[in-house]
Amino acid sequence: MNKKGSIKNVIIVILCITIIAMGIGFMVLSMRLEKYRSEEEIFDVRFTSTKLMSSIKGGEKDPKSKLNIDKDGKILKMDFRLFHEHDQIDYEVIVKNRGTVPASIVSLFSSPDFRSKETIQNLSPITISISDISGKLLEPGEETTVKISAIYNKDATNTKNKDVEKKVTGKLGIISESKN
Repeated sequence: MNKKGSIKNVIIVILCITIIAMGIGFMVLSMRLEKYRSEEEIFDVRFTSTKLMSSIKGGEKDPKSKLNIDKDGKILKMDFRLFHEHDQIDYEVIVKNRGTVPASIVSLFSSPDFRSKETIQNLSPITISISDISGKLLEPGEETTVKISAIYNKDATNTKNKDVEKKVTGKLGIISESKN
């Protein structure tokens, strides 16, 4: 009897400890779930930084440029000044999902539209190229890189072979959508 009573007591103690552990586990799980439930979904895709990768000088003067991100991070203002044939400026711009929901980049749009035939003719001999990140899916906290290049090409219409300063300004914006 004594041994049976001892085994009963051990089983009762084990069951009590198990019930207490389950109660504590349920409280912890409940608090974590409450935190996730009360967390607000935030959609925020923006330009976060710019980095000059290279500046190639084609003549005596260095090409100049300035890229500024507006306070909301949605618009990138570009200003390029190229002086000689073969001048080139390359930038990397970081786009980051600062929100809490996955987001997809629908497209980057520029003003003026550097892909339109009319703008290309008006800017000649300058070429502005922007990498295409359309369709890129960004998880919360993830970032991607956009490459922007401004190049002063050889001008076939310039028969005097004299370099002319060219200034190009524009804006670049992000169109993105939530994947929730």
